[in-house]
Formats: sequence, C-alpha cells, structure tokens
Amino acid sequence: MTLLMMTVASGAMAQAIDDPFALQLIVVDSADDATGPVDGARNPTTTTGSKMPLELNRIPQSVSVLGRDEIDRFKAHRVSEALRYTAGVSADVYGDDEDYDWMRIRGFKANQNGTYLDNAQNLAISFGSFFIDPYTLERIEVLRGPSSALYGGSNPGGILNYVSKRPGERIREVTIGANDASAGWLEFDMGDDLGNGRSYRVTGRLEGGDKYDDFNHGLRGTLAPSFKFTTDGGTEITLLANIHAAEEQHNGSNFLPYYGTVKKTEEFGYIDPDANFSDSDWDKYSRRQIYASAIVKRELANGFTFEGIGRVSAADLDERYYYPSGYLNGSIYADGTAKPNDDEGTLRMAAFTSDARVRTAQTDLRFYGTLNSGAVTHDVMVGLDARYFWLDETLTVGLGTPNSVKNPSDPSIAYAEPPYNDITTTQSQVGLYFQDQMRWGGGWIGTLNLRHDFVWTEQEGTNAFERDDSETSYRVGLAYETAGGLTPYASFSSFFNPLVSPPSTGVTKPETGHQVELGVKWAPQDSNFRLSAAAFQIEQQNVTTGMAPNRSQLGEVRSRGFELEGQYDFGNGLTMAGAATLLDMEITRDKNAALEGKEPTLNPEHELSLFARYAFSGALEGLSMGLGARHRGESWADTANKYKVPSSTAYDMTASYAFGKGMEGTLSVTNLTDERNVTTCDGLLLCSYGSGREISVSLTSRF
Repeated sequence: MTLLMMTVASGAMAQAIDDPFALQLIVVDSADDATGPVDGARNPTTTTGSKMPLELNRIPQSVSVLGRDEIDRFKAHRVSEALRYTAGVSADVYGDDEDYDWMRIRGFKANQNGTYLDNAQNLAISFGSFFIDPYTLERIEVLRGPSSALYGGSNPGGILNYVSKRPGERIREVTIGANDASAGWLEFDMGDDLGNGRSYRVTGRLEGGDKYDDFNHGLRGTLAPSFKFTTDGGTEITLLANIHAAEEQHNGSNFLPYYGTVKKTEEFGYIDPDANFSDSDWDKYSRRQIYASAIVKRELANGFTFEGIGRVSAADLDERYYYPSGYLNGSIYADGTAKPNDDEGTLRMAAFTSDARVRTAQTDLRFYGTLNSGAVTHDVMVGLDARYFWLDETLTVGLGTPNSVKNPSDPSIAYAEPPYNDITTTQSQVGLYFQDQMRWGGGWIGTLNLRHDFVWTEQEGTNAFERDDSETSYRVGLAYETAGGLTPYASFSSFFNPLVSPPSTGVTKPETGHQVELGVKWAPQDSNFRLSAAAFQIEQQNVTTGMAPNRSQLGEVRSRGFELEGQYDFGNGLTMAGAATLLDMEITRDKNAALEGKEPTLNPEHELSLFARYAFSGALEGLSMGLGARHRGESWADTANKYKVPSSTAYDMTASYAFGKGMEGTLSVTNLTDERNVTTCDGLLLCSYGSGREISVSLTSRF
C-alpha cells in the first residue's frame, strides 16, 4: 500500500511540474497547530473533517475542538465526562459506567464506529473495544454529521477524533488526586526538546481504590510514551505508544427496571443508585491493551506535503458480572408497566461473561498541497487508507439466583453455561479518497469530497458468513467568509455503515443515507468570542428492523435538529460558554408499521449547558472559580412511546488556586446537589442512573 501511494504521489508531482499552475504550500502558523494545544484559539487549525490542516471555519460541517482546558475543567477521567458540555453529543448514555464511553452524536451511536485516534478509526465490534484515557489526549474533536467521504464506514451522526499528546517543547507536570469514594490517582506528563529535530514525551496515569457504588473497586493505569525526530532528508517521524491495563469490578446502576428508577414503586420506593446486585467474589473486569503508531510527515520541494499514519493495536478483555433483568414474577401496574411482586423487590438476575481478543492494523496515507489556477485557488488532497480488524469472542448468558432490592446480597452460585456466541470476526476496509477545497472571489469557499471503499467481512463460528461491500461516498459544501469572520455555509454529505451481522439476522447490505446541513461560524480575528450554529437533517436507510429470525432492512430513521455553541470572554476575568441541542428523531419506516412515526429510545429531545469561570485579580489573584449547569430533556423509554424518562439538571463547580512556583490546587464537584437522575432507558427493563455527587481534589506541580 505504501508503494502504491508513493506511486500516486510521484505521478501527481510530475504532472504538477509540467502544468502551468503555480504550486504553493498551505500556510499554517506552525507544524503543530492542527494537533497541538488549543490555547483558547477561537478559530483553531484542525485536521478533523479535512485530514489536512484547515482553520475551523473552512470545514463545511459543524466541528467542536476541546483542548486541555475543557478536558481538565472537571478533571474528567473518561472521554464521555469531558463531552458533557458539547453541543450535539449525548454523553453517559447508559449512565455512570466506568468501563466504557457510551456516547451518541445527533441521535446515533458513536462509541463503536464513530471514534478515531489521530484520524485513524478506533473501531469496536460487539464487546471488542479499546479504552482511551483522556489524560493522554491533547484534544478531543467532534465532527458532527456524516463523514464517510473522508473516513469510510462510520457513524451517521458524526465522529470523535482523539488527538494524542505529542512531543515538542519541555514539559514537567505531576498531579496527585483523590475523591470522596476513597480512590486516588497519580498523573505525570514529562517531555523535552532534545535539539536537532528530536524530542520526547512520557505521559501516564495510575488510579486505584473504591468506586462510587457498592463493593466496586480496582486498579487501572495508562502509559503513553512518544518520540519525534527528523531524518537527514527532512522527514519528520513521530512514534506514539499507549498501554492501558485495568483490574476492576462493574458498576451496578446501568441495567435497572423503569419502576424503581424513573417511577417510584409502592413496595420500596426507589432502587438505591449506589446498589450493586452482582457478586463481589465473582464479578470481574480485566483489560489489557496496547497501541503503537508511527506518523510520518514530509514537506516536498514543490510545496506539497506527504503525511501518513500506521498503527497496530491489540486488546484482551475478560469480564463477567450479574445484572438485573426485571422483577422476578412481577405483577403489572395499571399502566401496563412491570412492578415487583413482593415487598423485597426481588429481581430476576442474568449472569453474563465475555472473553474478547482484538487485533488491528491500519494505515492512512495522504498527499496534499495548493494549486493556483487564475482566479481559483485549489487546496487538493488525495489519499488511501486501509484497515484490518480481527476479533475472537466468546459470550455466555444465563439466569442467576434472584436478588433483593431492599437487601442485596451476592448471588454466590457457580455459573456455567454454553456460549450463545462463539465467533471470530474479520473485517478489512480499503478506501481511496479525494478532496478539493476551492477559494475564489474574496471569500467564497467550495469543498468537494469523493471516496470509494471496499469492505470485506467474514465471520466464523455461530452463524458464519462472508460479505463484500463496495460503496461510494461524497460531500459538497459552499461557504462565504466575510471580513468580519462570519462564515455561513451549506453542505450535503452521504454515509455508509457496514454492519457486522449475518444474513440469517436479515442483514445483507450496509446502512446508508445522507445529510443536509445549514450553518454559520463566527470567529472574528483577534476577537474575544466565537459562535457556531447548525441546522441539519439526516436520513438513514437500510436499518435492520423486526425480531430475529424474521428481520429485514427496510427500516428508515430521520434525525432533524439544531445546535448552538459559543463562548465569550468579557475581558475582566469572566468567561462564559454555552451549548444547546434540539433533536427530533422519527422512525419513518419499519417492519412493524405501528412504530412508524415513533421516536427511538435513548435520545433526549434537547440538551442545554452553560459554564462560567471567573479568574480573580488583586489580593485574590491566582484563584479561579467556575460553575456549570447541564440540562438533559425528556426522552422515550420504550419504542411504542408510552413511557418517558423525565428531564434532569445537574450543577457542577470547580475551583483552583495557583500557589506560585508552579503549584496549583484544584477542587471539582459534579452533580453538586446529588440529584438522583436517570439518563436514559432502552426499554422498560434497562434504565440507567447518572452519576451522583462526586468530589475530587488534586495538587499539580509544574516545574
């Protein structure tokens, strides 16, 4: 593949030299602008949504760039925690889960095929997944809307691109912290410029102790070393690794009945959000994973740039736990909802085990630069990416000993069931893509993307199958940048999502669809504010509907909404940031005609957030305080749209004080009022509690 890309690049260079067009290098402030610290930039340079360095207002889709300030705002230990104040993103979808980041963008699940690390897909299939510690990241970037024209098969609602911390300048940072659940952690970030184009960085985090729910405890750690050097020929090479290990137990508040969480029961009221109904002696969550990446960048003599990434990764995940599956022999309330059949609230228990091994390899190679042709300037890019994903997985499930809501105890039984899924899945994808961003007329920006993908999927074991898919994706956009930094835009884009499901379940082709988006980005140069707004409509086709084995792909879903995001610095120490999302989803076609016109579960109708920070001066200089509010609107708990999950509001606060000599102390409190809240329900047996009040303190030394 490398040889093929070099051949493409050589041919393009030779043609360019013979052409009368003048070649120019894309102008950016520095080599690290698109991946380095955001430092409060209102219109930062990014590669998310472009795969080449472009300022945010030149990307014809809605994009958010979160830097370390936003990630550290409330000392986020999971990516989903850092995204709670981001427009278009629903975080903590299945509640307070320490093991996995459950997220949706514009109403569509993003945690499996919508996450990327350094612009290369961080694919998850079934329970074969990777965990990314946000402390190892420089940025979290959100591209909203379909992105197959650049990234191939992916989530229709958008993607999350995690940008790794990279070596460059000298850094010395050590943090110790603790929370009110009796957990503690150590973080360190060390690096330096060694001269002669060489630099290094080592980032790490170790956390251990109790979690916030009953009997849950464990230990996890991440180590991310990196090294950058420049060859004698001028090629810059960055080597990145990320090693993560965890030995923990599972949360207990993710799979609970509707009555007892959303609604109060007549028998015992509400289920305690801190209750854990698994078996402390049997419950296990064990993860071992590693990434190794190489990023190569070479600026060529003709002004074009060759850039590529190669990565291999492996993960071994072994987990087992008991979870409630409704009430045992429950009776029925007058409204038709299952309720407990005794005062103890006896729960039916399911015992689940998963043993998953993942191996991946991928590369993304691209060649980009600028061509001037009279009145039109073309920022062009050609690229090739390829990905290989292998998963060996065994899953079992069975009934366990019933448990009590009032007096939880360990089920304490030997569990042995034959696997209901014992499979090996292999998926390979190769894509060729092209982008041309044209600029003319003193402010007009036109963007054209075209890509074709070949996907090969094979599964051995239970319901073995093979399938080949071939899809073309595109994006067209038109924008106009005014002298005042106001950029209205319109775009039309398509997507596809290759499903890993056998024909016996009714799946024979990828999900497909398109989006129309109208938006505006406003970030005047040297200003103290930024604002972006977008209205969109996504049409998703080939959705699998019905129950196995009687299923089909005639389903269609429409997602329509509006997003607003902005920030203002008053210049007197006060900074405010806000976000709003209005979402209207509808099942427009389904095998069950009764569901047509209904809304899918798990999608709040609106989400609002506001955060204000004040940096004191004078006698209190060094003190900074922040207060945030995040509101989650109502959502449907069931597909028939009879039962709702109510809205909820959580308040967060943070305070920090710089003691001098590089020392800083921080206090963070999330869900300040300890409001009991349910994030979403995926049916009446699966409702999830959100996080309660969590208090943490930390001390950081920079030297």
